[in-house]
Amino acid sequence: MTTSTLTVWIDPGCPWAWQTARWVRDLRDRGTFAIEWRLFSLEVNAAGLDMPFAEAADRYGEALTAMALARRERGDRALEAYYVALGEMLHDQGDQVSPELVRRAADHAGMPGLVDRAAADPGLADEVRQAYRDARELDVFGVPTLRLDGAPPMYGPIMPAAPEGDEALAWWDHIAWLLG
Repeated sequence: MTTSTLTVWIDPGCPWAWQTARWVRDLRDRGTFAIEWRLFSLEVNAAGLDMPFAEAADRYGEALTAMALARRERGDRALEAYYVALGEMLHDQGDQVSPELVRRAADHAGMPGLVDRAAADPGLADEVRQAYRDARELDVFGVPTLRLDGAPPMYGPIMPAAPEGDEALAWWDHIAWLLG
């Protein structure tokens, strides 16, 4: 049996993407599909590609480059582990983004030093900008955005809280139909 793949574009600062990520992780864990995570910087989207990355992504740039490095070093699961640790702190606990917080999230995800290693690699900013360009070529314009297998990407869903249990599956039935 071939498993469907759900591509999910995220930005660590977006609370709506966070709720969608919580929901799709639950569905993935039930065997509904596999997930491929993709980065999309809302700050770069707002500032444009002409502005230097450090200026354009001044709030979440460190987190985005750390996510890119986590993927490069240890794959999509590592990117997800860092995103989950950061998302729990930012969106569930209400902490404010700061250099200390993005480092604490890396420690919590079992990747101490990740943020500092990412800061020392200027190529990671280019990777995040390229991920943004790649997304825009597919007409992705914000997060959350989902793509099921080879279908066109779809913005959303925007949900105030991730559905659980039977409600999560019911949401998926509707969204999968839209994605198809």
